[in-house]
Amino acid sequence: MASRIARGGLLSLIAAACGCEPATAIRPGDVRSYTISKDAEPVAMAAAPEPAVSRETMAADATSGPTATGNRGSAIGYEVPEGWSDGGASGMRLATLFIGDPADKREVTIIPASGTLAGNVERWQGQLEANAAPEIVKEKAAAAITAAETLDVGGTTATVVLLRDAEATGDEAAGQAILGAMIPVDESRALFVKFKGDAAVAARERERFSRFVSSIRWKE
Repeated sequence: MASRIARGGLLSLIAAACGCEPATAIRPGDVRSYTISKDAEPVAMAAAPEPAVSRETMAADATSGPTATGNRGSAIGYEVPEGWSDGGASGMRLATLFIGDPADKREVTIIPASGTLAGNVERWQGQLEANAAPEIVKEKAAAAITAAETLDVGGTTATVVLLRDAEATGDEAAGQAILGAMIPVDESRALFVKFKGDAAVAARERERFSRFVSSIRWKE
């Protein structure tokens, strides 16, 4: 009897240490879910504990729409656009998706954080133009917010912005760009979706990016 109890305790410790199952490749149209920690104190772009991955099997086809799943806490689900692939979660990222060949590192990330839309858009514009005067960065960020697209994401209004660096003047496909979206989760948290890379890729993928943002779902 004692040996059976000891073996049971050892198996429990091993199961606890193993945690999540290894990530598997997801094809376009599949749905993936991740847990968002409710306990992490929200700070602007702060690192969150690596979320647990739900492995619930889904038989719905690509036209059935995204489904939020998960056993505990909060979960997100989304549809993987055609031509994109899912790289899974890591560190503070709830998900990393790749546009085209993953070797090209054209990444779209989902990160939970706090902070205002204006503050984050200004920070993103600063990443594109590190040497620009603060007033120029602020002016460009404000213009991007004015021209932003709004989307309904599960009953919540999300904002999608397109930012360009100085090289884009007169040529929207030149230089670098950022596609960014803010999806409010509650009064203190939001999901930030971001692509930073060639402006030509941002222009080409903008519609798919917006559809991807629209497909994101989460459940408290």
